[in-house]
Amino acid sequence: MIKNRLEWSSIETSLIHKANKLVYGRDVKRMIENIKAEISELSKAEVEARRGKKHRHAELLTKVNQDIELVEEYLLVAALMG
Repeated sequence: MIKNRLEWSSIETSLIHKANKLVYGRDVKRMIENIKAEISELSKAEVEARRGKKHRHAELLTKVNQDIELVEEYLLVAALMG
């Protein structure tokens, strides 16, 4: 779970490292690329939040965290399957 966009880089590195070991790694990498796009939007929303418009930031942060959890679950299932 991340609290801001700066925490994404360490999680991204970890997820990619795990995905490289899997047969379905390409699919996971595609999911990670989608999260990267959301992180770009989150970055913009963080700037807006500093200006007082916090509602979009919270929504995007929740969505990103849900997507990260989904990728982690996918990695777990893929690792268990072999």
